Amino acid sequence: MTARGRTGINVWIPAPDEPFAVASLRERGWAVAPGSLYRIASPGGLRVTVSALDPSDVDRLADDVAVAVLDQPSTSGLFR
Repeated sequence: MTARGRTGINVWIPAPDEPFAVASLRERGWAVAPGSLYRIASPGGLRVTVSALDPSDVDRLADDVAVAVLDQPSTSGLFR
């Protein structure tokens, strides 16, 4: 999975099914924004603000994002 960010404030993470990814992360205790609020014609994604993220939470966030993005119904066909 490729993520992009230039400022250290936000990271853009591609997500084919934004609503599923947002809901999946919310269930895991994270608040992220669907990319549809910040894009015009680019593919789906998540805007994740990381500027206030405690370094001790980075690995857990990365694991939870991977599950939310890679286990989407549109790519796997089932919930895990």
